[in-house]
Amino acid sequence: MFGDAIYEVTRSYERIFFQIEAHIDRLFKSAASIEMDLGRTQGQMIEQIYNIYKNVNCDDVYMRNQISRGEGPIGKSRGLVKRPNEIIIIYPFVQIDKKYYEQGAKIFVTDRLRNAKRALDPNIKSGNYLNNVLAYSEGEKVGAFETFMINMEGNITEGTTSNIFIVKESTLITPPRSYDILVGITRGIVIEIAKNLGYSVREEGFDLKTLQQADEVFLTSSTREIVPVTDVNGKTFQIAKFEKTKRLIDEYKKYVDTYVEEARGKHPWK
Repeated sequence: MFGDAIYEVTRSYERIFFQIEAHIDRLFKSAASIEMDLGRTQGQMIEQIYNIYKNVNCDDVYMRNQISRGEGPIGKSRGLVKRPNEIIIIYPFVQIDKKYYEQGAKIFVTDRLRNAKRALDPNIKSGNYLNNVLAYSEGEKVGAFETFMINMEGNITEGTTSNIFIVKESTLITPPRSYDILVGITRGIVIEIAKNLGYSVREEGFDLKTLQQADEVFLTSSTREIVPVTDVNGKTFQIAKFEKTKRLIDEYKKYVDTYVEEARGKHPWK
């Protein structure tokens, strides 16, 4: 009732949950941030998820682990509940339309402020999602694939479910950790890949004008991977020129394949 809940989402590739360790680690950090005792180890939780997955006859699935504070009388005191309630949702993964990878996506930058860290740290993946829902609704009205919010200085923070990058020549720029953003797992992988390719990476702020003047723009998320952006509030980009974004997409796929192959022997619960 009060958004006093946390969650994590990932997907599987060929029955291997991608970066499951990193996602569960972040779930435990979210729990610690709101003083929620999950009552088990990270390894036990991963084992539980894989044991449930055994009963699902699908190689590529979406998995969401949603944990609320628990049942009890209505009230804000944590002493009213005895233990958390956990729901694990697994269903066949549905890829977004291929046109977004081939033609690029339209995004909208709203003037809605992202929740500030001092109010509610976005690195807590909480069930209190109204800030994102309201922003997404604004973008939906203008046909946007994703909506991005700003901070008090007017700089871009993050999307409702994604991080953002701009490309200027051979440099990738993304909002810094100090901003009001969730430090995405895919975001971190892309930064690692970019550096390995010899690109410069800077974590620094930028506003809508700078975003619209970029050479390339793309967004990242665990389920959508890397999506080229070809329209920012009406400013269009030519997908044919997205040389670096396309290379990052190719390298990301190789990264996923390597992870899946290496993980096959690591999970005895599979």
